[in-house]
This record gives sequence, structure tokens and C-alpha cells, in this order.
Amino acid sequence: MADSLRYPLHKIALAQGGGPLSSCAATIGVHREEGMRDSGKRLCLLLPCILALGGCAMVTVTSEPRSAEITYSLTGTPPWRPWPPGRTKPRLTPAHQSVRAEPYYFVRVSKEGYYPAPPAFVDVGFLRRQKLHFQLEPTSATFAQLQRARGYVLFEGRWVKPAEKGLVEYQSRWMRPADKFKLEQEAKGLVYYAEEKRWMTPKEKEELEAARKQAQGFVRFKGQWLTPREVDIQRGIDQLAQQIAASSPTFPLRIERIGSVFTSDAELRVTDLTGYLLEVLLSGPQSRSALAQPYNSVMIEALPGSYTLVIRQADRPGGLAGVGKVALEPKGRYSATYRGAPVPRAALRYLPRTKEIKIEPVPELPPPIPLPSVREGTAGEKPR
Repeated sequence: MADSLRYPLHKIALAQGGGPLSSCAATIGVHREEGMRDSGKRLCLLLPCILALGGCAMVTVTSEPRSAEITYSLTGTPPWRPWPPGRTKPRLTPAHQSVRAEPYYFVRVSKEGYYPAPPAFVDVGFLRRQKLHFQLEPTSATFAQLQRARGYVLFEGRWVKPAEKGLVEYQSRWMRPADKFKLEQEAKGLVYYAEEKRWMTPKEKEELEAARKQAQGFVRFKGQWLTPREVDIQRGIDQLAQQIAASSPTFPLRIERIGSVFTSDAELRVTDLTGYLLEVLLSGPQSRSALAQPYNSVMIEALPGSYTLVIRQADRPGGLAGVGKVALEPKGRYSATYRGAPVPRAALRYLPRTKEIKIEPVPELPPPIPLPSVREGTAGEKPR
């Protein structure tokens, strides 16, 4: 019977012409096919056991975005080698890999244009499946590229859709229609005149401003529109400063820059060290005058430019006056101190060369005279 099973029995029966033997052979063949199917099922059940006995496990690595390189390290620090072990080039995500049971190593993924994800610990053992997923953060350049691909644009520090915000593009920049119109007018050399609420040439704007100021009673003086009274005050300061500098005995003032201010104008601080009331005159693009109290200071604001500073004692008009020249710079802070006379410069003084002095040795003193411990003539006497 064993030899006959090597060949299908139903085929032998059919070759002999059928009969009772043919039905028996067919029954034996059916039982054999069922046995083979049962063996296949048992093999499928035993296959994981066989893999486990061989020390294999399954690891699945995925990432967002896909196609990231997978590397591994035994300590979680460089050097990172291609994963799985033994490959020359790392696999790309997603990857399903059967590996040996080596429970002590780390896996990470990396992709160009993205920051590397923190490594993950791999702990695989017999009949164990482990799934690792990594979320990669894009760099700033990659994030901008992704946003533009989605139809977003950068506007005022935020990514928005132009259609939703009503933006237009001008010179590779996204902006509001009003800003685009302003840039177009400025590119033509026009300026906006708020009083007329329209765009015009600079010359036309200057003429309109001059006509408006003159109609209001202003006078143009030193490049500024001033009232007639302000013009008279500044002219008087200029004439008085020139008169004092030319007629009175003067000495030069020292004016120093000591810092900066936040305004566009310049500041000058005058300090008195004489104990007298001072009259301060500043003549230049914007003439100013002030009084400095005794042992006190006064601060004057003026437009940048070249000035003449005159300081004299208010109660002694014919006294000594200090005069100085200074160029005030924008946002500059300056200081001047009035001492009543020029400050002498410290001159170096050298001591005269002296002759060499010979030091004589001190003579030795005689030895001290010993003093008696008991007075003479009182050794044998008793106290009274």
C-alpha cells in the first residue's frame, strides 16, 4: 500500500477500466489531499515558532513626512550607522524589517530640510513586534517652501492667503492696495500733501505751503516759518551775541559732547560755578537765550547746525564773557561750564636736580650706667 501511494490510485483504477477498485482509489486520493492541507496549516502555525527559535523579530518604522533615512546607534549618540545592521545604505521610511533579537540599540530618522527627530529605543525580543513613528519638524526654509506650495504668503509676520486678506503683489511683495498705490506714486517722484489730500510734485507742495503760511501771517526766517515776534527775538539774540563777542573782554569756552538724546534736536546744558546769575545766548540756525541760576544749570534745545555760544554775568554786563563755537549734531547732548575765567592747563613741573648727599654714620652711644637696686646706707635698717 505504501508503494502504491507514490502514484495516485484513482489514476491506476481509471487506467484499468474502472470498477470497484476505482471508487476505493478515489476515496484514498481525497484523504491524501485533505492531509496535505492539514500539514500546510500546521506549518503556518509552526512558522512563527521557527522564526522565534532563530532569534527574529519584526520592527516597523514610519515617519511624517515619508522617505526619511533610518539609522541606528548602540548608545543613542554618534556615530549613526545604516539600519538595519549590515547594510551600506540606510532604508527609507516606511520600512518593515525582520531583525535579530538585539534589545539594546537606538533608531532615528533624518531627512534633508528637516530637523533630526529624537532617537527611539528599540526593544525587540522573541515573537515581538515594535512600531516606531517619528514626526519631523521642518526647518524655516522648508516650512516657508511648504507654505508657499499650499498657496500662503508671508504678510506682517503671518502666513495668510492673499485672496482672504485682499492683498496684491508689487515688486515681489504682498501688500494692501493702498500701500501699493502709495509706492507707485512715490516711484513717480510725487509727495502727499495732507492739507489738499492729494498727490503732487514737491515744488507744487512747497508753493502751496508758502501761500498758506503767508496767508496766516507767518514769515520765513532761517528756513522756518515763524511769527514776526519770533523773528524779532531771534534777530535780537544774534545782534547781542555778536556785540558781546566783539566789544567785551572774552575767554574761550570749552564745549564737550557728553552723550545722546532720543529727540531729533540737540541739547546744550550750561552750568555756573561762580555763584552769579548768568545770561546764556546761543546764536545760529535757531537762536535761543536763557538764564542760569547761581551754582545751577540750564538746558537749551536747538536744531542741529553751527552755533556761537556766549555766556556772561547778568548783573555785570561789562564783565568777562565766555565765547565758544560748536557744531550741534542731531540727537547730540553737549555741556559747557562757566567758571568766570579760562581754565589753566595743568603744566608738568619738574623738581630741580639736587646734589648727592653723603650720609655720615651715627656714632655709638656709651653703655648705660646701672642703677642700684637699694639706696646706700639703708641695707641694715629696719623700717620705722
